[in-house]
Amino acid sequence: MSDQIKFIVDNLNKEPFRKNYNLITFDSLEPMQLLQVLNDVLAEIDPKQVVDIREEMPEQTAKRMLSLLGILKYKPPGNATDMSTFRQGLVIGSKPVIYPVLHWLLQRTSELKKRAYLARFLIKLEVPSEFLQDETVADTNKQYEELMEAFKTLHKECEQLKTSGFSTAEIRRDISAMEEEKDQLIKRVERLKKRVETVQNHQRMLKIARQLRVEKEREEFLVQQKQEQKNQVSS
Repeated sequence: MSDQIKFIVDNLNKEPFRKNYNLITFDSLEPMQLLQVLNDVLAEIDPKQVVDIREEMPEQTAKRMLSLLGILKYKPPGNATDMSTFRQGLVIGSKPVIYPVLHWLLQRTSELKKRAYLARFLIKLEVPSEFLQDETVADTNKQYEELMEAFKTLHKECEQLKTSGFSTAEIRRDISAMEEEKDQLIKRVERLKKRVETVQNHQRMLKIARQLRVEKEREEFLVQQKQEQKNQVSS
């Protein structure tokens, strides 16, 4: 238990909690204070949990916490019979109930943040079958399921991009290199433009060059059109 408390205190004293506890002050917290600490950790995982529990009924607090812990897949020690004991422990701020929860949450906060975020989009809303007899409800439910599948695909692609090896620094270097290359091309064009301007009748020559390019493009189009017509005749 002492190792467990030490781990909890060490992590609560770090960012983002910055609680400034020691083993004695933490273990001396009143039940309501301990519940608030648990709620603060849950709120770091899921911002929707930001609540001052003094403004909430104890049963409501327990129900809310149990719901999120279920989504996060926390399994209280013991069997089904002990579930009522676990719930009651949440209601009264029991140390033997809350300490293991805090220890488990603080061991995997980053992982649980992702799980809580995904749960907002991937926990399916079950529509009663009798409601699905209505065409509008059925169509809406179908769109909902399609959007959920699209989200899964996009999230998977996003995760793959994060682990693909492309770093922000590398992307910035590539952008910088392309901008430098662009500047060099602009300077080269300017130099060529100045050289052309020194040639006699350069405006007339540029006009002829533009006309030549247009005619070449027209010639390529006609050749392509001729080939397409041959293909149609042969087929």
